[in-house]
Amino acid sequence: MNDEQIKKILLAGNYVSNEDLALADKKISRGESLTEYLINEGIISRTILGQATAEFYKVPYADLSANTPIRSEIIKIPEETARKFRVILFNDDIKKVTVTTDNPTAPDLAKVLIALFKGRDIVVCYSLPEDIDALLVVYQKSLETRFSKIIKEGSRVAPDIIDEVISDAITLNASDIHLEPVVDDLVIRFRVDGVMQEAGRIKKMYYENILNRIKVQARMRIDEHYAAQDGSIRYQRDGKNVDLRVSVVPTIDGEKVAIRVLGEYVRGITLADLGLSKDDEATIRESADKPFGMILVTGPTGSGKTTTLYALLRILNQPQVNITTIEDPVEYRLVGVNQIQVNVATN
Repeated sequence: MNDEQIKKILLAGNYVSNEDLALADKKISRGESLTEYLINEGIISRTILGQATAEFYKVPYADLSANTPIRSEIIKIPEETARKFRVILFNDDIKKVTVTTDNPTAPDLAKVLIALFKGRDIVVCYSLPEDIDALLVVYQKSLETRFSKIIKEGSRVAPDIIDEVISDAITLNASDIHLEPVVDDLVIRFRVDGVMQEAGRIKKMYYENILNRIKVQARMRIDEHYAAQDGSIRYQRDGKNVDLRVSVVPTIDGEKVAIRVLGEYVRGITLADLGLSKDDEATIRESADKPFGMILVTGPTGSGKTTTLYALLRILNQPQVNITTIEDPVEYRLVGVNQIQVNVATN
């Protein structure tokens, strides 16, 4: 849905006033959507947005973030159907089945559900698109399974394996990808919510081609094996660009690759999305509104330092405000912000 459709939905349900929307049009920051502004300012919540849209479709609202169905229930709907209609099994009773989707009016949805759940009443609900996306991940086969298929087909082993790894990392909102060679295997690990977790393994014999392809894409020297190298890759997924910062360092078992995923979703994160308590969020907002001073954000890798700072920049990024940053490196480009990359040689 575009902003104009959302305005009509929220106005029709009296969730916002014309004055709220007029103020939003004036104060909305560059690169920010209407819903992001309204949620960030506390005018509406994600729940209200979901309820309002459900009312527009004349169906109940299913809050998947608050009531998440388990995997064994979700996969009762075949993967092809779930992905095509973006539909999730929300509740399964003997006489009644409740499903939810972000497009309740999709053609043929009702016909497919009737054939799938014969003889039972079917209730179709609405859920927010990002919540649907989060649960469709359960259909994803393990990396090892997909690696085996790629190797069996044998035509584009290195490129396809890299695509699968990066795609999984983006889907899981991972901040980092680590490719770590050990004695016989290549171990793939993701950092999700600040915690490292193993995502899959592949035989080490395939790693040289994978490593060389990453080096070429990141504009590194493929004949250098004993010194650290840094580079970057612009990766395209579903028509969107994702920037990857790549580091290669030698270890006793081979060269290790660490990739920082500069996901597009971080650009859209607001303070309200960070999980802060109301008191802490109010304190940060009050500090950000002051005309002078300093806000320090500290913590280990993956703890959300950059995400928090960019959320603050989104609040401050107004047409009447001049913002200059000094970053090492510049991770996300923000429209309207003068971003400076640190250059040690010019110090």
